[in-house]
Amino acid sequence: MRYAHPRHVLRKDQAAELLRQGLPPSEIARQMGTSTAAVMQYLALKIGEGDLRRSDIAFSLPHELRIVIEDAIEQTKSLHPSVITRHLRKHGVTANRLDIGVYIQYRRARVVLGDMYELLRNVEVRLHTFIKQAFILEYGEEQWWRSGVPDTIRAECAALLEKDPDPADEPYCYTHVISLREILDKRWPVLSKYMPPHLLNSKKDLLERLRRLNRIRNSVMHPVRNSVLTEDDFEFVHTLDHDLTDLVAHLREEAQSEADPAPGAEKDELVSKLTPVSTDSPHETDQPEEPAAEPGEFMPSTKPDEMKKAG
Repeated sequence: MRYAHPRHVLRKDQAAELLRQGLPPSEIARQMGTSTAAVMQYLALKIGEGDLRRSDIAFSLPHELRIVIEDAIEQTKSLHPSVITRHLRKHGVTANRLDIGVYIQYRRARVVLGDMYELLRNVEVRLHTFIKQAFILEYGEEQWWRSGVPDTIRAECAALLEKDPDPADEPYCYTHVISLREILDKRWPVLSKYMPPHLLNSKKDLLERLRRLNRIRNSVMHPVRNSVLTEDDFEFVHTLDHDLTDLVAHLREEAQSEADPAPGAEKDELVSKLTPVSTDSPHETDQPEEPAAEPGEFMPSTKPDEMKKAG
């Protein structure tokens, strides 16, 4: 049995990380001091391990370059990298021929339902998990469902649970994208306290994106409707998945400071109540010692159990 050399393992991880940073294969090769062919071997290993998707390689090329390549393919009716490279150069666009070849090889993976389904699942599960975690942090393990989730959605989930011959562990498992969108809409003041900063002022945009996501999801899950998925649909889902990567419930510092006084502030308040030091004689300045300020309510760090993912 052959074992991968430690240096080889490190190199493939390095190539995958550079790809995630948005670098195309030719630039990864330049930074690693190797060939593009070697980089593609590293990336193929990571795809085989499940750490990358084929579509991730196609998306490593800048959006503008992908657009002009698609236009060139349409105009030349060719999928040969050299033909596309010459066409782009004739129109003032400089691009690496090997990168163009990689894109042409992997471009169809962008609309393969395997990749699309995985991206849709990632977004839905991430939203599902975030909402529950945030409500638990806000209302506690016992009250999050009743206090957080709107009545109509609770009733719909309870009805689906009742009808399911193989019921899930809890009614919340029966939410879907459009109901998660409704929860975000109606409970934004609470949920936004636990969101990453870049989403705080994006309610309208996020809700609109989730509406479109639901339409795409329906097309993927109901193929008999013959809905056509476009390259733009795939790019939309890929971008949304990337934008929600850090959607994990945690109380932001500014929200925490509004809810509870900071420890340092308590100390400052206590010090301000002490009698200032004086040069007068002790019997003139002795004052009864004031009781220490009551400590603020302690908020434990809650780590909810891992939610069972919806089927």
